[in-house]
Amino acid sequence: MDIAADEHVKKRTAAGRMLSLLDAFLRGGGALRLTDISRYADLPLPTAHRLVRELLEWGGLEQDEEGCYRLSGKFLRLASSSTRGLEIREHALPHLIALHRTSGQAVQLAVRDDRDIVYLEALRTHPNWSGEARIGGRLPLHVSAAGLVLLAGAGPDALEDYLSGPLKRYTEHTPVDPDAIRATVARIRQEKAMIAERFITHDAGGVGVPVTNGMGETIAAVGLIYFTGKDRPQALLDMVRLAAHRISRAICERPGQPDPRTVDFKRRHAGLL
Repeated sequence: MDIAADEHVKKRTAAGRMLSLLDAFLRGGGALRLTDISRYADLPLPTAHRLVRELLEWGGLEQDEEGCYRLSGKFLRLASSSTRGLEIREHALPHLIALHRTSGQAVQLAVRDDRDIVYLEALRTHPNWSGEARIGGRLPLHVSAAGLVLLAGAGPDALEDYLSGPLKRYTEHTPVDPDAIRATVARIRQEKAMIAERFITHDAGGVGVPVTNGMGETIAAVGLIYFTGKDRPQALLDMVRLAAHRISRAICERPGQPDPRTVDFKRRHAGLL
């Protein structure tokens, strides 16, 4: 690290350095060596080592036999006490399990985080399933069916803001033309569903359906991954719709809702009655 970079690190507060270290696990994707943490967090190796030791003592990190570090379950316990996303997951999980068993496909529950889709749950067909479609995984909104469903539910201003930024292409089928994405979003708002084929890889596609709250707002999306040339996405769509509908109903029926007349109107408008 050069002198200018070293001065940049010194200007960061202790909290800022610790947050940078935690953010390294998002950028690095899971198990990291100390050198990886130092690089992703933009911290000198001695500083990264000291902060890692502090997190280990606090119980926030775990170290495996190969010397790699992972975030511990303590962060999940902390998040589950206050995170709205995990509350949604609790309502959704029984219906996701039923969808996974009925369809025989990989199933996810996702929410929007700025320009990304973030997976709150991922039920896989194989334990060695790779890629970002895992719990905590992130992908740009425009490259998956569930992501486009969330983008459609975010509103016109959010859509235009998203389209003003860079749009990554994974295959020749990945939508990157703003006008094409606007048309797709308009169709999703009408049909309340999306099928995306070969957007990320040539051998897979996805089905996405919105999950709505008592006000009819999209708060999450149910996603399903299928294999192109083998599975029929239209046949899977009804299963995903049913799961999303049941999750939406479970969320609407929780205590502490607005005036029942307002809830009834919004649910009818969202097609939940």
